[in-house]
Amino acid sequence: MFAEYHSSEKSAALSRVLPAAGPRGISQTLQDTFARHAVTFRDGNTLILEGDECESIYCVLDGWLALSKSLDEGQNQIIDFALPGDIIDPASADGVTSSVMIEALTDGTLAALPYRNWERLTKDWPELARMSHLIEAAKRARRAERMLRLGKGTAEMRVAYALLEFCIRLDSVCEPDIPSFHVPLTQQQLGDYVGLSSVHVCRTMRRLTRNGVLESSDHMDIRILDSQALARLAGVDPDRLKREIIPQI
Repeated sequence: MFAEYHSSEKSAALSRVLPAAGPRGISQTLQDTFARHAVTFRDGNTLILEGDECESIYCVLDGWLALSKSLDEGQNQIIDFALPGDIIDPASADGVTSSVMIEALTDGTLAALPYRNWERLTKDWPELARMSHLIEAAKRARRAERMLRLGKGTAEMRVAYALLEFCIRLDSVCEPDIPSFHVPLTQQQLGDYVGLSSVHVCRTMRRLTRNGVLESSDHMDIRILDSQALARLAGVDPDRLKREIIPQI
């Protein structure tokens, strides 16, 4: 599941994710703690199965993770994607078992902090508790937006919203004029996220391309050619959405 983490491999990951140093030197202190619990994962790894016993909080330092649930018949629904900076507590209300399956979509690194350690850290560092609260609030906001479109939106609205959400969450690599970014997903995985078949996703992406809204190539390399049109199809105001789903840390 996990591989040993060597600090020389991804030294920039910790400083990129954790808050900037404050008057008490929070950044360095937390970096040291996170580094001691950091492990790497590989594309295709299953970190935890739905129903497994939970032992840790996962803080994503690098890479993409998918959180999903499945029916007994095998149908899968991706609930969310965890990106660098996200904090995952997979425990259900019983505090013991995982409510989701977590799988790696890329190679990456996370800090697996046992619950006891996490409780001590958030008590000693209120800044970390505040950061965790804002990340959880952002998670709720984006899930609510997507749930609305799953229940009431067209295929175009669902796909447009998902792509706009990815672009906003990947803002550091999105160019202001013609945003471009890569999502490490197959069309089936995107379909599992927006509640569509892979065939329906393919048709919708082709229609968005024909209409000059975006370009897609090489397994989900995305260029948004008409941001306003994409936002209209998604049914959102991008500035408002950004305020709601990007934690102001």
